[in-house]
Amino acid sequence: MTAEKFWMGWLKITIIIIIIAGILLIILGNTAYAEILNKQINRVFYSGRIPEQSVLLMKGWLLGVSGAVMAGWGSSMLYIVYHPFKKREKWAWRSIFYPLLLWYLLDSIVSLYYGAVFNVTINTILFLQIIAPLLFLRNLFFPKLNPLS
Repeated sequence: MTAEKFWMGWLKITIIIIIIAGILLIILGNTAYAEILNKQINRVFYSGRIPEQSVLLMKGWLLGVSGAVMAGWGSSMLYIVYHPFKKREKWAWRSIFYPLLLWYLLDSIVSLYYGAVFNVTINTILFLQIIAPLLFLRNLFFPKLNPLS
């Protein structure tokens, strides 16, 4: 397996996981199936207590909306990776790289502000999962100038 195939596969699998995770947040975000996430949210925002029913409804809605954004964002990235990436179109690489940086910085800053360190950890893992293949594949889109050619 070539390095290019490995990193392209890595990127595709990571993006598919994002899409699936987004759909699962919509369906299961406020249920016992998302217990780890819910415990972290409750610990940070509700001093470990289970919030009242109206707050649980709002939290379910927010998780669902976040899941929809994740699934949509992932679908866009997957389309770009399957089509313009194969043609080595520079804009395709940039259209994943720059929004990824913006998402990571903004989401992590907001999460740190509110004390949701668990989310910064999730963000960092996901960021590294996507940025690594982008950086390894960068030379396919932006080959270095060879002064001898």
